Amino acid sequence: MRGRGNDHIHGFTKVPGTELVAVCDVDESVSSKRVGEIEKLGLPKPKSYVDVRKLLEDNDIDAISIATPNHWHSLMAIWGCQAGKDVYVEKPCSHKHV
Repeated sequence: MRGRGNDHIHGFTKVPGTELVAVCDVDESVSSKRVGEIEKLGLPKPKSYVDVRKLLEDNDIDAISIATPNHWHSLMAIWGCQAGKDVYVEKPCSHKHV
């Protein structure tokens, strides 16, 4: 959630009817910083996860937005669909080194 993920946060907070209920980053210092920034916007404090698999188990979450390094896009999108979540993922949906 340092770069594009932070962009996602700010974009989704402006979408009517959308509630940001959780954030996930393997670096807890980054997620803590983003949670604080979200609260400063006057929004409810979101849950914070380090492991996306635990986030996907949360029934309060309807959709996920993926802003990870490219090699994680496909797997997280598949896991999200398997968990019954709506998934927003930007290109590339797959990554192959030639």
